[in-house]
Amino acid sequence: MTTAPELLSPPSGPPPTPRVPRHGMPTAIGVAVALSVAFAMGQVLYWAQPAITSPLPWMRVFLLPETAPFTLTRRLLYVGWVIAAALGLLLLVMHRRASATGPGGDVRSVRACQFGILGALLLPYAVMPLDILAGAPLLLLMCLPTTAVALLCVHHVQLYRRLPARLLLTGFGGGVLIGGGFGTVMIMWFQRYAGGYLLDWERPRDAIRSLYTLLSLHAGTFSELGKAAGVAVLYLLFRRHFDGVVSGAVVGAAVGLGFNLTETVRYMAVIEPGQASTQFWMRQVVGLMAVHVAFTALVGAGFGAARRLPAHRDRLVVVGGGVTAAIGGHFATDATMPRLAAWTENLFSHNQTLDLLLGVPLVTALTSGPFVIAYVVILRLGLREQAVGLAEAVRAEAATGTGAITHPEADLLLLPRRRLLLELRVWRRDGTAGVRHLRRLHQAQLDLATQHCYRTSPGSDSLVPHESVLRDRVLRLKGLAVPAVRPTLPPEQEVPS
Repeated sequence: MTTAPELLSPPSGPPPTPRVPRHGMPTAIGVAVALSVAFAMGQVLYWAQPAITSPLPWMRVFLLPETAPFTLTRRLLYVGWVIAAALGLLLLVMHRRASATGPGGDVRSVRACQFGILGALLLPYAVMPLDILAGAPLLLLMCLPTTAVALLCVHHVQLYRRLPARLLLTGFGGGVLIGGGFGTVMIMWFQRYAGGYLLDWERPRDAIRSLYTLLSLHAGTFSELGKAAGVAVLYLLFRRHFDGVVSGAVVGAAVGLGFNLTETVRYMAVIEPGQASTQFWMRQVVGLMAVHVAFTALVGAGFGAARRLPAHRDRLVVVGGGVTAAIGGHFATDATMPRLAAWTENLFSHNQTLDLLLGVPLVTALTSGPFVIAYVVILRLGLREQAVGLAEAVRAEAATGTGAITHPEADLLLLPRRRLLLELRVWRRDGTAGVRHLRRLHQAQLDLATQHCYRTSPGSDSLVPHESVLRDRVLRLKGLAVPAVRPTLPPEQEVPS
């Protein structure tokens, strides 16, 4: 095996030290602060609402006392704001001390404070989803198998380079707890203050129509913003794993699946407990890969596309476009669903069985079908673009002669079906351990090729790992000798963990 001469060149300085990314964590904290501002606005609107005084019995729905989980969420958020402010002051003191004494401060302390602020601002939203899921364990167990199958399908959509499973599960958990919690809290705020502003006793019918229309808009806006915040935090903290629209759409779909799980259990256990089987059919079978998955996949695709754009304005445009599409789709679905459901009920002559088996899929196709088609087309185009870029990068790496990727391996990596057949043969010979090792090797090789391709693109930044680090990982997995000396990375290069 020949060794690339650039790997043997002597270093020109001391090895770089890992550092905290300059923009990722502070911006993620900014996203969490934005959610807190939205919550605070709901609190202010509730305090300032006009009093509801009406003898009508159905007005009591606007005067119900708040639930215990909602009260706990509110109090924990207030405590979280105090903790975040204290940690922010501590960070400011550490920053001034580092400015006075020079660089080389305690990176671990800074990182711990930043994660503490993020947790204090986001974790209180998990109270209501945990209460919903813990209060209906049998319904949760009923929904887990279909959700797990869908999450596995989302993972295997990535034909080439795949995101780490822990990142996908983190996105799913964020959708369950943070996205689902924020959306539920904001909807409850609207239900508590909207009546005071919108109810008109002279024209109650028009007022109720406006109320429910704005409820659909409010639910669509804040539910999608909560899910988009989850995608944004993952993008900002793990940006080096986002290499295009495929990885972005996959993370978005995982967040949407988590949100859908929380909402399904909530509808089955709290909102419509008498129609649990109908809700399961609508949300965990027919609409499982539509609705929330489709909307949030478009949001994630926007973040993935932004990763490849050099101009900040262009990044904001594509991210904003994805979020706007998700909000519009959610609002349109909630606003038109009742009318479409009544239409299908008349279409099938009020036959409940036909309405469930045919009417629900028809309504789902009409409302979220265009968004499903959109994210499927985006995935196909993203996979094609990924295949073209990988073909050049893999063959270029094979031509270096380092042994990380050979010419036969280059052809194999570009053909997912051949890789699957090889995995089956290895499984028969070496069992599960052999397959896991082979998958780790292939993913490390694809990671090397992907980052090499991305480093040459206009959107490259310091979060892209250096090829030498990834090449060493491949050589270790192959059991080959790793060169003892590597070139010094640029000062802004972050060494991946």
